[in-house]
Amino acid sequence: MNHNNQQLNHTVKLGQNAHQIAKEFRRHQANFYQAQQVYLNTLAVYAVNDYLKNNGIKTNLETSDSWHPVMQSLADIADLQIQYRGEWQKIECRPVFSDTNSVYIPAEVWEDRIGYIAVQINEYLTEATLLGFVKTTATEELPLSQLQPLADLLEELKPPIKPLVNLSRWFENIVEAGWQTVEDIFNQPQASLAFRGINSVAVKRRKTIQLQGYTFQIIIDIRQESDGKVRIHPNLFSGANSNLPNGVNLILLDETGNHFLKTESLGGENLIKTQPFKGKAGECFAVKIALGEESVTEEFII
Repeated sequence: MNHNNQQLNHTVKLGQNAHQIAKEFRRHQANFYQAQQVYLNTLAVYAVNDYLKNNGIKTNLETSDSWHPVMQSLADIADLQIQYRGEWQKIECRPVFSDTNSVYIPAEVWEDRIGYIAVQINEYLTEATLLGFVKTTATEELPLSQLQPLADLLEELKPPIKPLVNLSRWFENIVEAGWQTVEDIFNQPQASLAFRGINSVAVKRRKTIQLQGYTFQIIIDIRQESDGKVRIHPNLFSGANSNLPNGVNLILLDETGNHFLKTESLGGENLIKTQPFKGKAGECFAVKIALGEESVTEEFII
């Protein structure tokens, strides 16, 4: 089959692990046709999951309906849970054989999906090729010629890149939008300025965030040390006349997204702090505020 977007396709090898999963799911089905459909759906979802993860898209196979035998028995589904615009959404992964010019999309999956990906599986079931996608459909037989290229899909799914907050520039009084002085919180005018001590220069700035109906102030206190490193001390403040809610977490993450410092409010306080740490120019970290299942993250470069 010749496809208009063939040069933009992506092929995934279907190895032993993919087939072991598909065989296990097939074993739970009552009839031959349904068992074969589940097998192919599983391979298609597996391939899309591999592709999206390798391109930086967060996925969750375990919470996808297509990964649960009971749901597989109730409907012809090939969904994959992915993170899209800060929420978990479903994208449908439909298998296609090489001797057809259309992809079958059952009407039962026309809703509650942010898109549909056609996955061509070769006759030996050793490779799966992602052909393209559409955002919506109103037909069960969608011509492959109507598919959009995968590059457009990645552009749609990838989160917008926001600039990192550059802490080194704070020492030059160059501050990103949203970051303000702290003098109106603590009534300490000197804290809003870069001031020079015996061996250091220090700056303190704040940013207001909203989370689950609460208003918080992220406060970043930085100090230029004599050894060339920057001492960083993040704080979380609730406001002058209120306490932090019980269970709110102030978490620090390194460049790889791993937690390296964390503190939690136990209630009855309006300020929590992590331990200060030091970093070198060019290093990155993030400050995450989490309450229940929701969170807000600010990313920094020293």
